[in-house]
Order: sequence, then structure tokens, then C-alpha cells
Amino acid sequence: MTRSQRTSPYTRGLQERPLLAGAASPGAVKGQPRLVEKLAAQLPPEEHAPEELAAEETARLHAALLGWYSARRRNLPWRATRDPYCIWVSEIMLQQTRVQSVIGYYERWLRRFPTVQALAAAETEDVLRAWEGLGYYSRARNLQRAAQQIVVKHGGRLPQDVEQLRALPGIGPYSAGAIASIAYARDEPVVDGNVIRVLTRLFALTGNPRRGPLAGRLWRLARELLPRGQAGDFNQALMELGATVCTPRGARCGECPVSAQCRALALDRVESLPEAAPRPALTEERHAALIVRREGKALLLRAASDAPRWAGMWQFPDVILAAQQQAAEVLPAALAESTGLHVALEQRLCELQHHVTRFQLEVEVFAGRAVSGRARAAPASNIAEVRWCTPDEVAALPMPLYHRKIARAGLASLEEGAERRGRRSRAVPKAQATLARGAQ
Repeated sequence: MTRSQRTSPYTRGLQERPLLAGAASPGAVKGQPRLVEKLAAQLPPEEHAPEELAAEETARLHAALLGWYSARRRNLPWRATRDPYCIWVSEIMLQQTRVQSVIGYYERWLRRFPTVQALAAAETEDVLRAWEGLGYYSRARNLQRAAQQIVVKHGGRLPQDVEQLRALPGIGPYSAGAIASIAYARDEPVVDGNVIRVLTRLFALTGNPRRGPLAGRLWRLARELLPRGQAGDFNQALMELGATVCTPRGARCGECPVSAQCRALALDRVESLPEAAPRPALTEERHAALIVRREGKALLLRAASDAPRWAGMWQFPDVILAAQQQAAEVLPAALAESTGLHVALEQRLCELQHHVTRFQLEVEVFAGRAVSGRARAAPASNIAEVRWCTPDEVAALPMPLYHRKIARAGLASLEEGAERRGRRSRAVPKAQATLARGAQ
């Protein structure tokens, strides 16, 4: 595109067996002087990307970006508060998650855990249930662990110092900078995916921005660009620009408040920056899951707290199938080994698809009945607890999203089957009574 066109807790790793074993108008932008037009034709991009702008250019960038942010920023709930706890929760939720997906979770979370103290005192299962569907569940566990440390070590209030923030579970350089600058007005930079995209394009920086020399250079550049006393708004402006205008594809350069200073635009390199390693291809996996019913209850297994995935969360019995394996061959044996419960498969209920990180799961869901044995967690498994649960109890427990899908689809299929059997059983006596009357 040219410039003119651009306006399972059951896994020890997923390869192993599950537990069961103010923008300027386009015209105004076009008329502004470009910072590097004379250099662009002479030097490759990496040779004309100084980490400092002249004071006049820096001031112009600050004014343009802050003015644009003030006029054009989205109305998001976490921007209506300076409460450090609320800002912290929003920043953790927003990691690798779309803004529109986060809004509802953020509002429900604050109704359920309105303070650091409330989160610290909550049951872990309640915390995971409130997070369910956002993925990357270690974020929720770290939020609670950090809340508990904040209550004990910091009097229930998030510290202002970046190093103290970074000492808390789940808070890295980006989150610490965001909390410090937005909640406490500290002059601290942030570098996330949106900021990386804006800065690599603004300065035409090549190389992998996630590691090596360029990663450190971006953090230094983000710090050097901070307008003193306005770091919070400036950081949010950079992120907002990357999220809404300077997007990965189809960047709307005609709406960008700093396009006059953008070196990638001058070099017609917007679409090729930032440079990054290609994403790995999706790995397909076949799963077989089992709903074992007993007296109106279903068997669930809770992953151990140190399980490699979905730690502490509840799931139906689930195995990963090798290429030629069939569920009937693997699922009953795996459950017997892990829990001591022997089952017989009765019917195939449904098939589900689910995408998690770089894996595409194809899940066959079966119904089964207990034949012998007593369900308990085998010591060598990654199972911490087994429980027979009613449908209401299943709905209240925290589950990975694809097991929630199993619960909805599989239990619904079982209920429909029970209703059909009930209708048939009621119809038999009626038919027999009709035949009896006819015989009379």
C-alpha cells in the first residue's frame, strides 16, 4: 500500500497427555513540513533513527498527540477513575485481550471485588470464576496473590514506586509503568504492542522489537519522549493511537496527528513495520471428553495448583488422542488410572471446536456411566480433587472456556435425551390402556 492510498489442567504441556494421565485534517497534515524528507532518499531507515528529537520537534509531537487524545479518546470505564486498584485491574485484563471484551469483565469484577481487601479475602474459585472466558488464568491468580501481598506489606494500597510494583506477582515493566504514570502521575514510560507499533513507524526502526537491542532502545525512547508531568496522558495517547489509527493493517495515516513526523510514512514503510517473527501455525489437537453422570450429578476433576495449565480449575475428564486412537480405547482406561473409577461409554453427545493460544482443539464429547470403583485423585496425577456436581454446581465452578462449552452442550444433550425417554415411558402406559379398552 502506498502513501497516497493510506489515509488442560489435564496437561503437563499441551503436547502431553491431559491430567488423566484531536487529529489534524488530512489537508492540514499534508501541508506540514516532514522531518526527514531530505534524509530519506539518502540513508537506509536504521541509519536515520536518532533516539532524540530536537526540542522543537519534541514539543510539536507532544502538543499534537496530547491534543488529539483529549479530543478523540474513547470513553472507557477505567479512564473515569484514578483509583490505583481499578487501573491495575484494567491493565492486567487488557493484556493480550481486546478492549471490547474487557469492559464487561472489568465492571463485573469491580462489583464482585470492589477493593484490594475484597480481592485478597476472596475464595480463589470465585476469583477464577469471575475471570472465566478472559483466558491466561495466571493473570487472575497473580492478581489475588498480589492483592494479598499489598494488604500485608503495603497497608492495602498499591505502592507508587515502580520497583515495588514490579516486585508484586504478575506486574512487569509495562504494568508498573502504566499504574505509576496513570494512577500516580509518575514520569514512567510504557511499551506495549501499540506503543511498539507507533514508535517503530514514527522513527522507522527495524529489527525485532520484542528482543535484542531494539527492545531496550524502545524503552529508552519511550522514556526520552515523556512530557514531564503528563506521562499518564501521553502514555495513553500512544496506546490509543496504536489501537485506533496506527493499526497493524490498514493504518489510517490521514487521521494521524503526528503523520508529518512519521519516518515510516515518508519512506512508504508503514505496512512493513514493526518487523516481527511470523506467528507459529496453529497446532490441531483431537480431544475426547467424558460426562459421567450418577444420580443427577456429573463427575468433575480439579487441576492441582501447580498444574501447567488451568491450575485450580474444574474440568470434565478429558484426554488428547493420538492420530489413530479412538476415544473408546483411551478414555475409560485413562479415567480408571487417574481416579480409580471404571466407566462404560454410552453415546457420543456432540463435537466442539475451540481455539486456545496456538492450538485448535477438536473435542468429541461422550456420555458414560460408572460401572465400578470409587472416584478419587490418584497421587501421580495432576488432579487435586474429584467431585460429583449438580448442574447448578457445575455452573458455579470455574472452568476453562472449552469445558464450559462441554457443560452447556453436553449436559443439554443429556437433559434432552432424558426428556425424550420420559415422554416415551409415559406414552407406553397410555398406549397399553388404549389397547385394553379396545379389547374390551
